Amino acid sequence: MIKVIALVYRKKGISSKQFLSYWLDKHGPLAVEQIPGVLHYTQNHPISSPGYDDDADGIVEIWFEDMDAYEDYMEWRESEEAQTMKESEDRFLDEARTRRYLVDEYVFKKLGVSGSVTRLG
Repeated sequence: MIKVIALVYRKKGISSKQFLSYWLDKHGPLAVEQIPGVLHYTQNHPISSPGYDDDADGIVEIWFEDMDAYEDYMEWRESEEAQTMKESEDRFLDEARTRRYLVDEYVFKKLGVSGSVTRLG
């Protein structure tokens, strides 16, 4: 499993509320509908908490089956078929500040309240 994690930032002149609303209600469903080979798409919206400074306006996670599926996605992003997605991103996203990371995910989980820790997958 391959995952893209991106720190996303809003365009100047757009409030945090406007950014998160558009991202959640418009762009998220469009991304899942249009991105080829996407297995899972998650938006993470920051919660204000004393002592924590938010760097990004949000964090997105996109899962793909393997590198071939990811490379197909990257090729698609350069195609005319991705135009609707790019237009959507241009409405709210500061692309120049967005930082993307391609990662392998390793999940650790504690089994039960006092159970042992195991690595999944």
